Amino acid sequence: MNEKQAIDMNRTCWNTVAHHYNGIDALPNYGPFVQTEEELQLFDVVEGTCVLDIGCGSGHSLKSMSEQGASELWGLIYHRHKLIQQNRH
Repeated sequence: MNEKQAIDMNRTCWNTVAHHYNGIDALPNYGPFVQTEEELQLFDVVEGTCVLDIGCGSGHSLKSMSEQGASELWGLIYHRHKLIQQNRH
């Protein structure tokens, strides 16, 4: 399998299952059976900061950052299905 075929296969697979992940692995959770942000404390104080989430998926982690008082939120994603979901938040 060449690189383009691998990328196409990956895209097809994620497009098929993406709706199952909507908000499931978003902050403050890192996924099933994993500690939460509250337990791990990987982020410093978010209040008043500018947040850039690359690969922001459904935007649920950005919503969490907003609830923690981030002053500016930016999310980047290149996935049509996720963009539709983001527009709902």
